Amino acid sequence: MASLLDYKCPNCGGNLVFDAVAGALVCDNCGSRYDPGQFQAVYQAGRPQAQAPAGADSASRAEGSTWPTGFGQYTCPSCGAAVVAEATAAAGSCPYCRSPVVMTAQVAGELAPDLVVPFKTTRDQAVEALRKLYLNKRLLPKVFAAQNFVDEVKGVYVPFWLFDFDTEIHERYIMRDVSRRRHGSTEHITTREYAAERAGRARFMGIPVDGSTNMPDPIMESVEPFDLSQSVLFRPSYLSGFLAERYDVDSNQAHARAHDRLTKSAGTLFRDTVTGHQTIKPAGSSVTVTKMAVHYALLPVWMLTTIWRDQRFTFAMNGQTGRLIGDLPLDRQAYWRWLGLLFSVSAVVAGGLAALAVAL
Repeated sequence: MASLLDYKCPNCGGNLVFDAVAGALVCDNCGSRYDPGQFQAVYQAGRPQAQAPAGADSASRAEGSTWPTGFGQYTCPSCGAAVVAEATAAAGSCPYCRSPVVMTAQVAGELAPDLVVPFKTTRDQAVEALRKLYLNKRLLPKVFAAQNFVDEVKGVYVPFWLFDFDTEIHERYIMRDVSRRRHGSTEHITTREYAAERAGRARFMGIPVDGSTNMPDPIMESVEPFDLSQSVLFRPSYLSGFLAERYDVDSNQAHARAHDRLTKSAGTLFRDTVTGHQTIKPAGSSVTVTKMAVHYALLPVWMLTTIWRDQRFTFAMNGQTGRLIGDLPLDRQAYWRWLGLLFSVSAVVAGGLAALAVAL
């Protein structure tokens, strides 16, 4: 049987949520603070925890019926309401009483993360970062910032696999130098070509790979990097007040992408040691992994959705560093005006150079 856990203040019984600024569990009623790394389950003593079938995909909805595959039903410990969540949901909130809940079965046993990077930015900071993104964008429709509205802001702990690799790297380069010498009316061109090799051992720590199919890899890689030195040992209390998912891409499936990122990084590792030539081109690189370790971590991401003219625009912000990415609409009229202006300036410059050439 899987259980739901909601964190309540031992002082007044109010909801406890993780506060990114305070770095602590904070009661939304009396303001009491607790260390999430030391908050023990003893505080939950005497409070019943709702039970749900371990097979959340097919948890009972009513007698004789089941929820569709990929969903499960749980019971809110605070108000008793039925909570329907995706099978990969690890934390959320009751849609009726808004109590934050953690699906303990999703973060226990083999599914328990090793590490978590706590949120360092708040919801308000995410919304303000989005507002600043609109500023000084010449090709953004002028009415967009005024007329669009933030439809949804979600703080999500996204599952990541962190790969450590010990490697042996062998890189090859071709260098070329070209010199010219004129003798009378004849120009002599001399090309000298060289080869260089570099070899060594290197350790790569914490190469991240998104473990959720709900989060597109290009978006997750765009909000990197995360400062993994700020990670802490996982405790479910860090999830309180946020959404969270467990992985649905396992470490074996993620390995290929991690290895691809490794080889791209390794291929440029020794490039700066080859100098003193006009052109330097890579001629090959081989990477041999001698040792590997993998860790399961939850990393913080703010997901923001805005609506404008019935279109949805999604943005993602690194919940630790504040790095924000997303696509903005294009004012096509402004685009063509700027393109026309660019061609006009280019034509004027070209005409001036032509006139100067004639005068010379």
